[in-house]
Amino acid sequence: MAQTPSHTALRTAALPVALALLSPGLARAAASLEVMQELGSGFGKISPLGLTLCGVLLVAILAMFVVFEIIRTDSKQREKIDVGWQYFAEMAELKRLTPQETDILRRIVEQGGVSSADMVFDSSFIYEEALEIFLKDNAKQMDRDETQYALLRGLRMKLGYSHLPSEVPISSTRQLEEGMPVNVTDGEGTVRKGRLHEVREKSWAVVLEAEIPPTVAVGAAVELSLLRSGDGEYVVRLPIVATRLGARAIFLNHTRALERKQLRNWVRIDVNIPCRVTVMAKPEGWTKEIGGPGMGMVLEGRMLDLSGGGTCARFSSPIPQGYKLSVNFDLPGTSLRGVQSEVMRMTSVVKANREDFEHNLKFMNMETVAQEKIVRYVFEKQRIDSQMRGPIKIE
Repeated sequence: MAQTPSHTALRTAALPVALALLSPGLARAAASLEVMQELGSGFGKISPLGLTLCGVLLVAILAMFVVFEIIRTDSKQREKIDVGWQYFAEMAELKRLTPQETDILRRIVEQGGVSSADMVFDSSFIYEEALEIFLKDNAKQMDRDETQYALLRGLRMKLGYSHLPSEVPISSTRQLEEGMPVNVTDGEGTVRKGRLHEVREKSWAVVLEAEIPPTVAVGAAVELSLLRSGDGEYVVRLPIVATRLGARAIFLNHTRALERKQLRNWVRIDVNIPCRVTVMAKPEGWTKEIGGPGMGMVLEGRMLDLSGGGTCARFSSPIPQGYKLSVNFDLPGTSLRGVQSEVMRMTSVVKANREDFEHNLKFMNMETVAQEKIVRYVFEKQRIDSQMRGPIKIE
């Protein structure tokens, strides 16, 4: 297995680290020798040379320990990388990737700097991020052989990243779907309606309802607003790279600079998942009369329902509205740690002479990768046991 530059750098740095630790020790030992020689009998029968050698030995042992730790860490990292590639091979076979598709996906992982190769099968966000780097580094080669773009399109379909569920936010225009309604705003502020006509790995096209005006020409920047059913509105500003007047089509390059202006409704399912929260901040204007747990306090509880936007969690102690929490919980195959949330509402619930408190928590500033994991879990669980759980709820 090829070793990454970080591994080589660690080993290369090991010797200088050891020498850096050893050199000051030798200097200090020499200085100590001069001092002890001046003091003379003040050190009794202890040989100055012996003390110097002991100092040198201690520094050498410390240097060896540092080198050992660097090598051990490097070994663990290489082991983790090897495991990732093993899972990569298994998933490539499971997805029935061709040798050509497997090879180009491997190059995407390597050039995209993905920390664990198998992650490109779990997250569309990670795949798009790595793909963007890969295409930028290989732009000239890809343009000379455009069959590579067709290969990437087939790979996308096998990975399941061409038509994402509406619960999963899109992070690239390559994930757009044909037929989506589009509003195109030119430089003069005039809005023209159209529909997304085709999406390829190199570019995408919009067909306008009316003829293409002079203000919508090659090189002109336009703002595009796309409405994704069940999700929200995405806005992006791009220059036009080509037009086809007879077909009323404009062509644009891909980008990941999408702005989601309208949040979607989240599908919420019932769950029974243990969780742990840590109090991170109290609401502004907090007073003793408001009450609530102290800063840094940890509470154990259970999540009663879950969506990509938040959860309802039950605790034995009340946490007033406005409190900021850090939430930890586990889903099958993954652990989510440090999910920032805010208490939006608190309700007292009395059952069997026992009072508990249910809290509606809203997830704040969640990373897309973590949100995708939640959404995929919700989507799959809803599909499997929606009949047992009853009708789904919408936030």
